[in-house]
Amino acid sequence: MRHDNDFLLFTDRYYTTGSFIGWHTLLNTPNKGLDRWQYSLFIQQELYTPADLLETEIRRFDRPYAGFLGLTNGLQLTNHRRILDFKVTLGITGPFSGGAGIQEVFHSTASNDARIPVWLGQINTSAFGNLYATYIREWQWQPNPFSVHFAASPSATIGNRDIYAQPEVAFFFGRRDPIGTTSAYNQLGSIKNEYFFAIRMAYRYVFHNALLEGNLIGDSSSFLIDPYKNMFLYSFEANARLKRFNLLIAYNFATPQTRKTDPHLFMTFGVTRAF
Repeated sequence: MRHDNDFLLFTDRYYTTGSFIGWHTLLNTPNKGLDRWQYSLFIQQELYTPADLLETEIRRFDRPYAGFLGLTNGLQLTNHRRILDFKVTLGITGPFSGGAGIQEVFHSTASNDARIPVWLGQINTSAFGNLYATYIREWQWQPNPFSVHFAASPSATIGNRDIYAQPEVAFFFGRRDPIGTTSAYNQLGSIKNEYFFAIRMAYRYVFHNALLEGNLIGDSSSFLIDPYKNMFLYSFEANARLKRFNLLIAYNFATPQTRKTDPHLFMTFGVTRAF
């Protein structure tokens, strides 16, 4: 389970909430040195809002309201030096995504907040499909008990929701398993304790973002806006694997997505139980 939220950072805007629940399993148990196949399946709900939740003039929004409800199938091919990760996401936007209802319930009960988001002019109901591909190559610079790893992980996606290219680098510090069994990449096959933190830095070139500018094949939503083509993403993560439990907490920073928005900071919380 994973939850993204900017609430604890005293903001409620842009990518304000994301909830993910899923399942991973190994498809084979190969001999040492051979490729391992891992399958994943999860459902997700993401909420995106303007900065001013009470504004009722759509033309003054800095971004449109958007909810996304999706199902993702993933397949990873791993050996002792690299990971190939492929995911296919199918989902919908609009009222059927449940975004407006979830946020209204949260503001009216859990937070005792009188600011009920208006959810005017949200992205219309539409179906989406996307393919995500990531290549991860890692080098170990220092062994345990305080290891240092460096990873390069270029990725790209294509579909009618997102089209972008994203080179990324990451540094890992602490007690950690090799690439094929570490919780850093949600790998199964080990329950050895891990304690490490990570710093990730990425550049994203955006060709299309349907949650800002609508469905690539046509969209009649009442408010759409062009995204910036260039984005920078940073995160600081703390990870712990306690036998069969994996725990994650992260701070994530993103530069503005459009000419009207500001930089955004949000947190990630994750927990995984192995069986």
